[in-house]
Amino acid sequence: TEVLVEAALKLPFDSVLDLGTGSGAIILALKAERPQATAVAVDFSPAALAVAQENAQRHHLAVKFMLSSWYEAVGEQRFDLIVSNPPYIAPHDEHLTQNGLNFEPQTALVADDEGYADLTKIIASAPAHLNPGGHLIVEHGNTQHEKTAQLMQSAGFTAIVGIKDYAGWVRCTQGKLP
Repeated sequence: TEVLVEAALKLPFDSVLDLGTGSGAIILALKAERPQATAVAVDFSPAALAVAQENAQRHHLAVKFMLSSWYEAVGEQRFDLIVSNPPYIAPHDEHLTQNGLNFEPQTALVADDEGYADLTKIIASAPAHLNPGGHLIVEHGNTQHEKTAQLMQSAGFTAIVGIKDYAGWVRCTQGKLP
């Protein structure tokens, strides 16, 4: 997640949408560094949104939080940047029982279609919610960059790049809408 934030901060943006915000860590880090930016964050979990709102208040950061499944509540609004760390683990993945992941809500981790169901939805719908020249950055598993890049290319994105984490794994994919 840190590399997603670092990559986002290298881009120009005056508006940002965080899909599946969870605790709000990504959107709050971006808003803290770009206080002038309009920041919107969505999550389908009321409990997660409550935590994110509490975190925003604690840090005195103005973010609009909305209860939504991906883009549903966003309407026609467009952004310069969309970021997301969606569920991307396949339901049968052995990592679900390791590294404390068994304590996380499964809906925040697991996606159908071998982990690509939510990534596919986010990428396919992103062009309708991005300004021309806007960027999409999604986090994914360390073996999912190639297919994620293909999904972005199919959705019309250009300048598609993989972003490595501190261990050298490609964990995020970034694309630009022409």
